[in-house]
Amino acid sequence: MADDRPVLRIGEVSRRTGVAVPTLRAWERRYGLLTPDRTDGGHRLYSEADVGRVRSMQRLLDDGWSAAAAAREVLREPASVTTLRPVAGTGRPAQDLVHRLEAAIDVFDAAAADHAMDDVFARFDVPRALDEVILPVLRRVGEGWQDDPRIIAREHFATNTLRPRLQRLIRTPGGSGRSCLAAAPEGEDHDLGLLSSAVVAATAGWKVHYLGARMPTAAMERSLADLRPDVVLIGSMHRQHAEAFLEDDPHFGAAAVVLGGHGFIPGDANRLRNAVVHQGPIRELASTLERALSARESSG
Repeated sequence: MADDRPVLRIGEVSRRTGVAVPTLRAWERRYGLLTPDRTDGGHRLYSEADVGRVRSMQRLLDDGWSAAAAAREVLREPASVTTLRPVAGTGRPAQDLVHRLEAAIDVFDAAAADHAMDDVFARFDVPRALDEVILPVLRRVGEGWQDDPRIIAREHFATNTLRPRLQRLIRTPGGSGRSCLAAAPEGEDHDLGLLSSAVVAATAGWKVHYLGARMPTAAMERSLADLRPDVVLIGSMHRQHAEAFLEDDPHFGAAAVVLGGHGFIPGDANRLRNAVVHQGPIRELASTLERALSARESSG
């Protein structure tokens, strides 16, 4: 008989299954999918049975089950889970969650929006949740705000509802020993894209120092001197704010720099020492951070 003593840390469960640590925690907290023991120091320890339940959960989710239904089935009958058929009507989970979250925001229902976010992070790992659900919702919510005051109110509601969830994800303990400072230039009021990027960095194991919106260049430089991050991440949605930031001629010492958001263009990498521009989906940001470090090292 296989040894089923709880000896695995959550990072090991994540590595074996490919499921992000925040998602494993959500499945444990919301559905009771995992049943860890604790060490004398309070650390969770998981068993091979927990790993099996996570893999069974993944198979059902891949077949189109909702997270709640999949967890109930795994806990009720784990041995036969691979033979089950998908629940009807759940073939497009990302699009369904976009509609659910958008509908909750449209009627200013904070509880429904929070429940939808629970399902988003239970169903997808963090980068995919941001790419396929949260950022599309924010873009759609913000469309047309110049012409409709109600849309402005709805956008503010969405921002204030989603921001605390994203900020909590930044606090994921960094495991790589590397750090990232994230800020938006002076004049940039909208920083949820930057915040989402910081979440992806934290999920990838980076320690994130999040400064947020409307940061003067001098304040960034002073923070960099105090914190000494490996990478500075600058996000801008508007070209005029990105251009003003670059014209300030910021000095970030030996730190690598990643520029992201619609405000920056590829050629901007040549205007700042050790800089690269992130393009593509947000789930690829972790690779851009690595590329920025490599470019810094190769430049000497």
